Amino acid sequence: MPTESYILPVHLNFRTCDVGMGACSFPSANISLLKSGQENMFVTGQLYSIVLNLDLPESNVNKELGMFIVKLQLYNKNGDSLSSATRSTMLHYRSELLRVLDTFVFSPLLLSGFVEQKQMLMIEFFSNYVDDAYNPAVGIIVEIQNLHVQLYTMVLKMYAKFTGLRYFLYHWPMLSALFGISCNLVMLLFIALLSWYQCLSTKKTNSSEYNSYDDDFESLEERRKRIRKMMDKEKEDKRLSTSKSLPEFGETETIAGETTEELLPDSDNTSDSILRHRHIKHYSDQDHDS
Repeated sequence: MPTESYILPVHLNFRTCDVGMGACSFPSANISLLKSGQENMFVTGQLYSIVLNLDLPESNVNKELGMFIVKLQLYNKNGDSLSSATRSTMLHYRSELLRVLDTFVFSPLLLSGFVEQKQMLMIEFFSNYVDDAYNPAVGIIVEIQNLHVQLYTMVLKMYAKFTGLRYFLYHWPMLSALFGISCNLVMLLFIALLSWYQCLSTKKTNSSEYNSYDDDFESLEERRKRIRKMMDKEKEDKRLSTSKSLPEFGETETIAGETTEELLPDSDNTSDSILRHRHIKHYSDQDHDS
C-alpha cells in the first residue's frame, strides 16, 4: 500500500524592491519530491490529487486585491517541465454587517488568540495525476503571480486516490483482512479435499484392479482343473476301449509241454498282455503243425 497522503509546507521566496518594502518578484517556492534523498514520493501507476491550501488574512489589501493566479509546475531530474497547471482564486466575499456580527460573536476567542480573522483557500491543480516510471517528477515549483498578495501559510497536499482492492484495503482494513484470510482458508480446504479425493479414488482403483486380478487367477485355476479332468477322462476312455478289444482268458493253457500264465483283461499293463497273447498263439500254431 502506498502512502495515503503527503503534507509538505511551502516556503515562498521573492526578491525585494530596492526601497526595501514589498516584493519586486512573484513569490515562489521549490519543493523536492524525493524521500530520504533518493526515493520518489509518487508510486508508479497510482492516481494522485495535488491540492494547495492558502491561509490569507482578511486584510484590506487582500479584499481589494480581487482575483490572483497561482501556478504549479512539476519537473524531472534534468529540470525539464513535465506538467503544469494554473488556477485563479480570491477571498470569499463577506458583507460589512456579516463581518461586524462575526467579530462580535467570536470576540472572546479573537481576544484570547484561539481564532483569527482569516480565510483558507483550497486550490486543486491535478485530480488524477499519474507519475511516469521512465521520467519521474522530482520536484514542484509553486508561484503566486501577484506582487501584493498577503498570506500566512501555504501547504501542499498530495492524496493517493485508491481504486479497486487498494480502496477496500485502506478504508476497510479489518473487513478486507477477514475476507482475505477466509478466501485463503477456503482455497487451502479445497486443495486438501481435492488431494484426499484423488488419493481415495486411486486406492479404489488399485483395489478393483487387485480384485479383478484375483478373479482372473481363480478362473485360470478352474480352467486348469477342468482341462485336467478332461484329459483324465480321455485317458480312462482309451484304457476302457483297449481292454474291451482284448480276448478273455479264464484258464491256464499248456503249450509244448510248458504252462503259460493266465491272462486277465484287467491287467495293468495292456501291451504286455497283447504280446503274451500273440506268443501263446504262435506256439499253439507250431504245435498243431507238428
